[in-house]
Amino acid sequence: MKKNLRSLLFLLLSFASYQGYCQTIGVAAFDKLPANKQLFARDKNKEADITIAGKVQAAGYSYISIVKYRNKVRTGYQKATLSYSGSIAPFSLTSKIKAELAEYAFEVYACKSASDSALVVRRDDVVAGDFYLIYGQSNAVAWEVDYTYRNEFCRTFGSLGYDNGWELSNQVTPRVGIFGIEFQRRVAEKYKIPTCVVNGSMAGASILDLTNRNPNNHADATTGYGILLNYAQQTGLLPNLKGIFYWQGEAEAASEDPSVWAPRFDKLMSNLQEDYPMIEKMYVFQLPLFGGGAYDDRIGAFREQQRLLNKKYPIIQPYAALGAPDWNGFHYGLNGYLQVGRDLAEMAGFYHYGEKEKATSPSFQKAFYSTPNRDEITMVFEDYQQMVYPNDTVNANIPGSQEAYSTYAVKDFFYLNKEWQKLKAGRAEANRVIVSLKTVANDTLIKYLPSKYHYSGLVTAPWVYIGPFLKNTRGFRAFAFHHNTIHPYADLGTLTLTASEPKNNIVLNWNKLANVTGYILERLHGKDSLQTHEIIYLSKEQTEYTDPSAKKGEEYRYQIRGYTDKSESPIAYLKLTKGTDDIIDDAMATINVYPNPTIDVINVVSAADKIDRIDIFSSSGIRMETRTYSGIEWVTLHTNNLGNGAYVLKIHSGEKSTSHRVVVVK
Repeated sequence: MKKNLRSLLFLLLSFASYQGYCQTIGVAAFDKLPANKQLFARDKNKEADITIAGKVQAAGYSYISIVKYRNKVRTGYQKATLSYSGSIAPFSLTSKIKAELAEYAFEVYACKSASDSALVVRRDDVVAGDFYLIYGQSNAVAWEVDYTYRNEFCRTFGSLGYDNGWELSNQVTPRVGIFGIEFQRRVAEKYKIPTCVVNGSMAGASILDLTNRNPNNHADATTGYGILLNYAQQTGLLPNLKGIFYWQGEAEAASEDPSVWAPRFDKLMSNLQEDYPMIEKMYVFQLPLFGGGAYDDRIGAFREQQRLLNKKYPIIQPYAALGAPDWNGFHYGLNGYLQVGRDLAEMAGFYHYGEKEKATSPSFQKAFYSTPNRDEITMVFEDYQQMVYPNDTVNANIPGSQEAYSTYAVKDFFYLNKEWQKLKAGRAEANRVIVSLKTVANDTLIKYLPSKYHYSGLVTAPWVYIGPFLKNTRGFRAFAFHHNTIHPYADLGTLTLTASEPKNNIVLNWNKLANVTGYILERLHGKDSLQTHEIIYLSKEQTEYTDPSAKKGEEYRYQIRGYTDKSESPIAYLKLTKGTDDIIDDAMATINVYPNPTIDVINVVSAADKIDRIDIFSSSGIRMETRTYSGIEWVTLHTNNLGNGAYVLKIHSGEKSTSHRVVVVK
């Protein structure tokens, strides 16, 4: 019965709000007319076209005019002369609006003369911006409290909307949820872009519930999958979908066999890739740490599969909600969901809004013994991470514990060969977490956090583990990882990093290490949220690097390490302030593109003017991609979407441009 009612309501909404239907208002029948509070997708120029089209159905009118308002101030006027065929005269006018924190209105007039006109219709609160979807089960619904915050630049589309389904987020069903509207708020505040979010999540849904669709009509509203797709289609925004946030798996983790999730997720991804091929990024949440019940190590393997989804599906960016505040073992409270929304906006900055610095949950890459007597283990995270080792915390225990409160240390929740509390201490260094062992070890596996927090048999314990957690300097919590290999100690040697300033450039030199695959050189500049972090991958033969963009009087921190796939050398550090004058030259003559050939990233550095845009062309001259920037001097291009071969980068700085040939080898 509930399904039938839901489908009927959705069907009624579909007839009322589908973008292509004809509305008759006064003397005009409209084929295209914006709705109140509607959001239109922005283009690469951060604009959207608003087309008002239809036909006048009464004789005697000379033209149609449209008055445009921005924040209630008149900013535009258009008119179209009418040409009748019988008593019918078609018209079509298109106006542009900017993707900005401004609301537009449109008045349509049927005019017999300059002094004889009649207002046909007015549409208010129209904006341009970006489109996202949320899908999953109860934590994706994210409505543990009645959150009253609203924002005029946070839009959604649903049933019982103010006009044809459009409304402010959380004002109609389905709500976007707490983290959904916080994500929207942050995007509006930081990137000045309005957004529309539609949330199709269902509390308690299994992955099968979310995958099931009508094979003959994928948008059939008798399924949860179909409802979300149908809403997305009705918005008219689907071709411009930025991202999907997917948070689900609790149902399978609590089932008899958590291992069923991974193959079923593959089926869901196949469906999503068919119906949402335009998506720029899919964000998949790793399951938080649950409390109570019997311990099941298969849940840890399940989390590991979620952590590594980007290896199988490059379009996926995993995310760890783990460690957000107000976790009760099942759901987050208000502060937890708000933290999730802030994190998602930071992640979206890199993928959708031109931010140079990548912000993600730190993900384990490799571990190795870093002393010859095997009493220390180094864990390496992504190269762009700056790790933080947490202080111990005091947490409340469950009733009946010997202590009401206890101090908890993250070192005790690493597992070596499936045994915990084997570590003595820990610290963070750059993108590494280094732990010392209580005794010399022969362990070959390391795991971070239990598969399920199982307090049975403990005389003192909290209901669920709520910290401390490994983090990066941006506050993102690290993914839990599951029984990964600890590689043996390898003596790669020690690096010494020096610098000089011949010819007004900083030149770095280091000694060659015989057994490394290559070197990773990093440059950090600035402090806190304004810090920039450049990463350069160099060949094993290289022992010198010239920094083309360092500025006089600015302090820089350089660090370099040799690496293999299983180990790394100690990091060598150097801090200095550039003392010589900067070289003033034509920006297009001082563009550096490296490494070349490259495997995974291309650095584009301008020593003078700022980089505005980079066009990527195939060797045959076909433009494959355009990336725009807000005037920066250092761009890192990832080659995930580029195959082996030669490419041409056309780099734009203001009115100037230059081209560089690069070779990608994978």
